[in-house]
Amino acid sequence: MHLIVFIWGFTGVLGRLITIEALPIVWYRVLLASVFMGLFFQFKKRPLLFPNKKLFFLLFLNSIIIVLHWITFYHTIKISNVSLTLACLSTGPFFVSVLEPIFFKRKIYISEILLGLGIVIGMLILIESVKGNEIAIALGLISALLSALFSVLNGRIVNKMKPLDISIWEMGIGTIILGIYFAFDGSLIHVISSPTPNDWIYLTILASLCTAFAFVQSVRIMKYLSPFTVVLTIAMEPVYGIILAIIIFGSTETMNPMFYFGVSTILVVISLDAYLKRRKRRRNHYLLNKIKKS
Repeated sequence: MHLIVFIWGFTGVLGRLITIEALPIVWYRVLLASVFMGLFFQFKKRPLLFPNKKLFFLLFLNSIIIVLHWITFYHTIKISNVSLTLACLSTGPFFVSVLEPIFFKRKIYISEILLGLGIVIGMLILIESVKGNEIAIALGLISALLSALFSVLNGRIVNKMKPLDISIWEMGIGTIILGIYFAFDGSLIHVISSPTPNDWIYLTILASLCTAFAFVQSVRIMKYLSPFTVVLTIAMEPVYGIILAIIIFGSTETMNPMFYFGVSTILVVISLDAYLKRRKRRRNHYLLNKIKKS
């Protein structure tokens, strides 16, 4: 999971390197990812699984959510920078802690409420450090919410379909939706002709390594990890992404000390929550084994 998150750390950097706007970036990302996944299906020589009506509705809904997540993600990068966007994305676990009990019908834990409060404090510090970027922060938080909702919904689908089938359906539906939008908007020709040669290189990397490979693997991992644990690990993406952005873009990504204090507060709270949950699981496992032995 951490390898995948490290790969995702490049998506923000690639989003800034690509010169076209957020909406075309997302369309090319889902389009090329669908092509790469389709080629993999051909290589494996196995048929695509067709979902029933209920599953198709969930796939359709989740496809819209992931497309909107990526649009808000890249638009935030375009109007601010990679560091601020990824800092907002680190609030994902808080949104999952709210959504997971609703979708999986479990109680809300006190530790998750405290997690939320800690993240709110971290975000207030972060917002204070970057005054004038309120619109970018709002978009970044919406992107984080959509990412959390996507992970929770995929947690319900993953036990009913194979990860590759889920991924190609979601990418394919996203491709069709955005393609129809560009066709009706009259901008399809412009979108097709707008990428530069360098854009095509970055888009190919984004669609193959950062999407087709990482997306399928992240869905597969959801068979073994809860949505909360997955998003908790994804919260490390800002760490990898901010470091990569500073290395590649230099001073334009450097923020004031209060910004990093805010981000650190969020990550410390998330790490503490993960530690407490792991400790609780181990204690429950120990007690269960003790009861069995007795």
